[in-house]
Amino acid sequence: MTQRRTRARARPLALLAIAAALLAAPAPAGAQSAADVAVAREMFIEGSELARQGRWEQARERYERSLELKRAPITLYSLGVAQQQTGQLVEALESFRAFLAEPSAPATKEYEPLARQAVQELERRVAEIELRMSPADVAGLVVKIDGVAVPAAALDRPRPLNPGHHEVTATAPGHREARRNLSTAPGSRTVVLLSLEREAAAPSPASAAPSSSSTKPPRSSAAPSPSSAARGPRTSALGGPPGALGPAPEADGGHAVPIALLAGGLTTFTAGVVLGLFGVASASDASTRDGDEADAARAQALAGDIVAGAGLAVAGAGVLVLLLDGGPARAAAGARRAPPAPRAVVGPRGVTVRF
Repeated sequence: MTQRRTRARARPLALLAIAAALLAAPAPAGAQSAADVAVAREMFIEGSELARQGRWEQARERYERSLELKRAPITLYSLGVAQQQTGQLVEALESFRAFLAEPSAPATKEYEPLARQAVQELERRVAEIELRMSPADVAGLVVKIDGVAVPAAALDRPRPLNPGHHEVTATAPGHREARRNLSTAPGSRTVVLLSLEREAAAPSPASAAPSSSSTKPPRSSAAPSPSSAARGPRTSALGGPPGALGPAPEADGGHAVPIALLAGGLTTFTAGVVLGLFGVASASDASTRDGDEADAARAQALAGDIVAGAGLAVAGAGVLVLLLDGGPARAAAGARRAPPAPRAVVGPRGVTVRF
């Protein structure tokens, strides 16, 4: 085939004469204009000269442009030769097949055996890949080979490829892109498996944004909300006003009772000490150790001791409650009323301790 193709290229004048005859043929109605045919002929001649010089890339470009303006069998054959020389085996195979599909003409009949031989050779050299998708029924699937999309109708068929390096990608809505790089050898057949993985579901705006209830600070039970205050006074669990079953919890956290006990105890202790000192002083000033005056002084001193002891006991109770602040002791202290602190009252008959 190489010798015959070389011999064909060695006869540029005969080839150009055939091309001139075919390209000059009258075009049917609705076809290219005479000017387009003339330009197509010039481009074909330029491509043939470039091919004679071995400049196959430029020759292929001229043949392609000539075919866009005027379709001619000899241009298809010449383009197939240029494509074969530049490594575009799949394209060359289709150009030769298109040439053989044209009606046979005396001017191009001698090129038909060369085209058939080229087809047989190219069919052995062209590589193929078989695409397999997982999953196979993905909606909106787009498969590309070297950046060119493969029609969906052709995805289940082996696809011819030129030997060399290729990149295959697959994309679909809601899935990550699958990508494979491969190298194909002449005449090889490769199975390419593309697995599409689902993308992680993005959180919806409703679940991503915190709810309004979670962003509000918790309400304190010590102070009623404006809405509840506007509705009227609060009631207890049995329907009575707050205080029907006991006082409401102290606003200071339950420290009112121990503080009251401590303050009252210290006050009572002080009053007892003062009362005792008065009694001791009266006993010292008495004229005799016996008698009503001395007995009254001793009773006053004894009362002072009793009051001071009671004050110490009450203050101690307050300190104990403060130490045990929290838990059951705190709850019990907040659930009942604080007992009245003892008071020392000084009257005309002496000092009286009232609880």
